[in-house]
Amino acid sequence: MPSAAGSTPTADKEPRPRPRYARISPLYKALIWTSFLINAVLLIILGVVVGVLLQHRNQVSSLAVSGQTFAANNIAELRDVVGDLQRATIVYTVPLDTRLPIELDVPINASTIQTPRNVVTLTEPVPLSAPAAITFPAGGGNLNANVNIVLPAGLQLPVDLNMDVRLVTSIPVQLDVPVNIPLAETELGPQFQRLGAIVDRLVGPVAPLLPMPETPPDSSKPEAVLPREEPAIVADP
Repeated sequence: MPSAAGSTPTADKEPRPRPRYARISPLYKALIWTSFLINAVLLIILGVVVGVLLQHRNQVSSLAVSGQTFAANNIAELRDVVGDLQRATIVYTVPLDTRLPIELDVPINASTIQTPRNVVTLTEPVPLSAPAAITFPAGGGNLNANVNIVLPAGLQLPVDLNMDVRLVTSIPVQLDVPVNIPLAETELGPQFQRLGAIVDRLVGPVAPLLPMPETPPDSSKPEAVLPREEPAIVADP
């Protein structure tokens, strides 16, 4: 019997399509299986490594402790070296061998002459020529003339010296000059401070995790070498 809408209920329903599964290409399948195999191999390797570490855990722990000690010693020594550089001084002796030029005016007066009574002695004859006015006695008149005389060698003359003598010479200087210059007061001082700040920034976060030694090691000093024990030689009976 037809319905009020004029259609049967079976006529409105369409057959449902059967579900279809997506097919994977062979390339994708190969990639998936390869990924599974790689993961399996990695898991096996990880298991072997964990087993070896567990089997030799004493050696691994001692190696870790040795590595921490090695790092702590090097960090402590690095800090100590930077601090010593900031406090270092340049101590040196400079040999000086040169001539020192001298230019000065030397005053010469009567007090600088150490001869008795300020007397000088002529070492050679000294000719003198001077005008002279000659007056004759008893109103005989005057005569203007030139007088030429020669002072003989060995004549002693009292003098009063007062003059300045220009002295230009040089004197040899040979001495050792000690030098003691703190590096903090040179151009290297700010650079060493920057180096110390960089080391502190790099080492600061790691230092609390390491067993830092109280006394930093010194690599410049040779380590003590223990004497080797010679093997005992046993004679055959």
